Amino acid sequence: MKIFQKTVLIVALALFISCDKEEITTTDNLDSKALKTNKVTERTTEVFFDVYVELVDNNGNSVPASTLPGYGATNLETGVSYYDSRYEPGLFESLPIGTYRFYARDGYFDGASSAIVDVIPANETPEGWIIATLNYWSE
Repeated sequence: MKIFQKTVLIVALALFISCDKEEITTTDNLDSKALKTNKVTERTTEVFFDVYVELVDNNGNSVPASTLPGYGATNLETGVSYYDSRYEPGLFESLPIGTYRFYARDGYFDGASSAIVDVIPANETPEGWIIATLNYWSE
């Protein structure tokens, strides 16, 4: 029985060692590996920002973001839509750099205008937020 266990162990070890090594025979394979590595590096260096929606009424007074049922943002370059956090109304977490149209989902008798905001490092507040200000209206 010990001989059988040792034989199985040796065969498994030999199979593991032979499958672990990758042979590169041409330079084409090497170039494609370099390109794949470069693409992965580009994806990991993408910068993200947290954006908070601020509502203001006609007099410039702040209105809580939770007043309206929710918010959305559409990237104008790619057309991808994002929605605010389920737990924190008006908070968009980890938006990639770009130009966005922020809008509110209207309530029964109230809503907000949309706004176009550039999500870029220059618009970041010292606290680390980008603020999208929407004008609140109610009937």
